[in-house]
Amino acid sequence: MVNKRGWLRIIEAAVSILIVFGAVLTVTTTNRAKYSTDYCTTLAPLLEEIAENVTLREEILARSSTTGTEQFLAHRIRNPALAYEVRICNPDSTLCPHTQSGYENIDICAEERIIAATPEGFNPKKLKIFLFKA
Repeated sequence: MVNKRGWLRIIEAAVSILIVFGAVLTVTTTNRAKYSTDYCTTLAPLLEEIAENVTLREEILARSSTTGTEQFLAHRIRNPALAYEVRICNPDSTLCPHTQSGYENIDICAEERIIAATPEGFNPKKLKIFLFKA
């Protein structure tokens, strides 16, 4: 038991290396998760699916309600940290704002698409989806 202090210093150095490694690992994983998730890229394919769905397209063009579109989005957007809003506007209107605007909603993504033709006639509508962190 002559070198008892030597073993103690080796264990102390190993524990300190593990603490530093854990801190570096924690910082890198939080930064990667913060910047790697881009939810805005999911809106364009969702709008394409809505435009190809006949029942949703007829509901949008009739401007009756957005319940079918909201149910469709509820099945596709499963992240509980995200909220969305669907707006139907005229294609010539430049303003199509969402109703939940405010300073607490900093990260907002918006995508729009013109939904146009049905066999009955040509009456286009602008479908706009807002996606933001709840």
